[in-house]
Amino acid sequence: MNPTDTDTKVPSAQDGDLGLCSWSSNQSVELALGVLDRLKADVKSAGGPDVPEARLNAKDLEGFFFDDLRTGPSQSGASAVLLADRRFDPTMTIQGEPRLCTLEPLERPTSVNQAVMQVGLFVRSDGFKAALQILEDFGPITSLHITSHSGEGQGSLYSRLYDAVTTVLTILGGPDMIDAMLVPPVPPSGIELSRAQPDQLPEGLSQLTGDLGALIRCQPRGLATISASDQACWDRSVRILGPSGTVTIDQLGVSWTDPTGKVIEEQSPERSAFQTACQQAAHEIDQWLAGQPEAVREIDAGLAIATCEATRLSCRTREPESTEKVRELLSRT
Repeated sequence: MNPTDTDTKVPSAQDGDLGLCSWSSNQSVELALGVLDRLKADVKSAGGPDVPEARLNAKDLEGFFFDDLRTGPSQSGASAVLLADRRFDPTMTIQGEPRLCTLEPLERPTSVNQAVMQVGLFVRSDGFKAALQILEDFGPITSLHITSHSGEGQGSLYSRLYDAVTTVLTILGGPDMIDAMLVPPVPPSGIELSRAQPDQLPEGLSQLTGDLGALIRCQPRGLATISASDQACWDRSVRILGPSGTVTIDQLGVSWTDPTGKVIEEQSPERSAFQTACQQAAHEIDQWLAGQPEAVREIDAGLAIATCEATRLSCRTREPESTEKVRELLSRT
């Protein structure tokens, strides 16, 4: 429904306390709705470039629906916007200048009037925070292996890649070289795709889709592998190897086994991984809105984006690519 229709009541700031509105695309609508359903904050309105009003109303959200991000938040009386749209342009002028947080990473480091806060990252999950305590006693890390998968409506492949890359940066530090390959989705007809040619691969990170594998070399002796996909069921996990054994981390908990397989420590609550991810993001947003964000290790967004771009470039060239060279190129644009 267009907010200018006569049968739509448009709230104003005088109608009550300012709250949050949501802007999501079809690709991320299930994740956005899962987060909205768990928020304590007042949800004033919802909209999106390609999501029908009926779909956004599936969670019985109270508020009006809008199809123009530039004016919708102000018309609904919202003081903040939850973004879940991989095509969001951070240079866009939004009336009222609401605070912005996002479930989808930005595609380029961009100078904007205010920061766009990324929520729901794996490195801020309960499982990963518990793992940091274990890693203090774990000793040297020889390699880590990351699974970052999602399904229909649960976000973009770029989002899953960015989530995995921030995990690599947090554990091993800056990467040296990246060798990657992308396999596009199989068409609905079931006809097998031939191996994609470089010129058929997406020109931008936000357009990535399919299954992506990457081998990352970090200095001085770090190795990481990434399996990222937007064609699977939700799964975010990390396996860390070293002389002290294996640490396995998911969103919920962490386990540590020694080289013989003996369990040293184990925490693994039984909860839905996707629902837990939605709850994590909702909690971060509620704290952010209240002006009491949790103290977390900062993410170098510029380095993370450059690493993702080097991964995409490697998929095109079929050669290893340097994150630092890509970061230098991005700084010139």
